[in-house]
Amino acid sequence: MDTCSGTPVSLTLGRRRIEGVLRAVGETVDMPGEPGHPGRRLRNLILDFGPACAPVEVWLAEPQPQPQGAPVTPP
Repeated sequence: MDTCSGTPVSLTLGRRRIEGVLRAVGETVDMPGEPGHPGRRLRNLILDFGPACAPVEVWLAEPQPQPQGAPVTPP
């Protein structure tokens, strides 16, 4: 796990927004897809929202690599 110097992050829950920092970037896990669909690679992140709560561990999908010369499309 790579520790970070505190990249700012925010989490929005309904009308509430919580500000914090990224504390660590961890390993990846390959999740199989449904039959006929590609799997996904997830990346582990540790977020710190300060004294109001304990650090939060999340798994976010990594962007899929684009073939050379392919146009980049938004998610």
